[in-house]
Amino acid sequence: MMRLSFAVAVGAVTLAAAAAVAQPAPQQPPPLTNLQLYPKDTPRPQLIATMQGFVQALGVQAAGGCGYCHAGTAPAFDFASDAKPAKTVARKMILMAREITGKLPEITGKTAAEVTGLRCATCHRGVAIPKLLPDILTETATKSGTTAAVQQYRELRTKYYGGQSYDFSENALVAMATPLINGNKPDEAMTWMQLNLEFYPKSSATHAALGQAYAKKNDTQNAIKSLEKAVELDPNNQNAKRQLEQMKR
Repeated sequence: MMRLSFAVAVGAVTLAAAAAVAQPAPQQPPPLTNLQLYPKDTPRPQLIATMQGFVQALGVQAAGGCGYCHAGTAPAFDFASDAKPAKTVARKMILMAREITGKLPEITGKTAAEVTGLRCATCHRGVAIPKLLPDILTETATKSGTTAAVQQYRELRTKYYGGQSYDFSENALVAMATPLINGNKPDEAMTWMQLNLEFYPKSSATHAALGQAYAKKNDTQNAIKSLEKAVELDPNNQNAKRQLEQMKR
């Protein structure tokens, strides 16, 4: 019985060894080449983590991820290739960020350890083209009209709300409307304020801006109603109070 057990054990070891020999050796990834901004001996996991950080900072995962800058398609990217112009731009942007960060201690009077380094996410905030929301909406309104810009706002809010990409706070559209009021475009301003009230119905600042827009249209009755609502919602809104007093004189 012991001889049989011994034979079985030896056979199992022999089979395991044969299986190990039969298994192909794991394929080693190709060496890192064409590293111009990072040390040649940068560990692969560290470099991959850095590149993944770029993808997240620019929000380009849905636009091809690594393929946004690198030639080829997943999983066979040609990381060494400089064929895509976006890769050249990325290198220059990294150098620019390093240069600005290097000047911050002198500008701020702080040590290098105390300053906040400039990174991709500092400007991009999860979008490939880091335009501010008012600039995007103004451009669309100029080209395609306010209705198209309002629709764009809704789409951007649905996609990006809760993230860092755009400012969807209560006062963002108020700031958007203020130049329109001052530029004698009260109807456009009111469109944005009505949109803002959909999301922030208790916004005193929005009702105050509406009051200003109505005043521009010489609609005193609605201007007073809007300003009264602004003061009702926020009794400490001194600007609305002063405007209301002036309207009632």
